[in-house]
Amino acid sequence: MRGELRFLAEPPGCVAVARPGEQHQGAPGFVHGGVAATWLDETMAALGYVLDRVHCVTATLNLRYRRPVPLDVGEVRLEAWRDRPESRRRQKVHGRLLLPDGSVAVEASGIFVQSRLGGDD
Repeated sequence: MRGELRFLAEPPGCVAVARPGEQHQGAPGFVHGGVAATWLDETMAALGYVLDRVHCVTATLNLRYRRPVPLDVGEVRLEAWRDRPESRRRQKVHGRLLLPDGSVAVEASGIFVQSRLGGDD
């Protein structure tokens, strides 16, 4: 799914846009919750790289589904930000999936850790 998302440094920290399609369907007409979770996880993990050029991996991820995401909604906005502005080895990160009208469909928080694997890309 990473190839579907482009990450940008933009307030509140890291932003991506996704366009749901039939391949993302869970319940008829709606995005599968696991797909929404994956989009948020990828965006939240990308925050460290976008801001600090440091690869991060997920240690914990907590989600709150507030409303379903229709497949025909058009583009949804994914946002990620952290509690502290400075880079840290272990960081609390927040995220949300916004519908085009600005309403929050999914909220997320988690702990993301700088990866010791992989080199500088």
